[in-house]
Amino acid sequence: MSQHWILKKENIKKLWVCSIVLLVSLVLVQLIFPIKGHFEVESWIGFGAWFGFIACVLMILFSKLLALVVKKPEDYYEKNEGNS
Repeated sequence: MSQHWILKKENIKKLWVCSIVLLVSLVLVQLIFPIKGHFEVESWIGFGAWFGFIACVLMILFSKLLALVVKKPEDYYEKNEGNS
């Protein structure tokens, strides 16, 4: 069975390069078409990029903390089967 094109090793580097070029060009487009936001901070160059990055990092950190609170042991359900 052949691999999907996105999983082939020779295409992974191409995907990274294309993604980085696309993301950088989207930030640079803001130099040509300035954004007028509701707040002053929204007009800063690359606001969407760094805001999105910080939001993703915070979501990951929050999920790690949440996992500490709600995570159950691996055999949690097996221990409770005999009690019902």
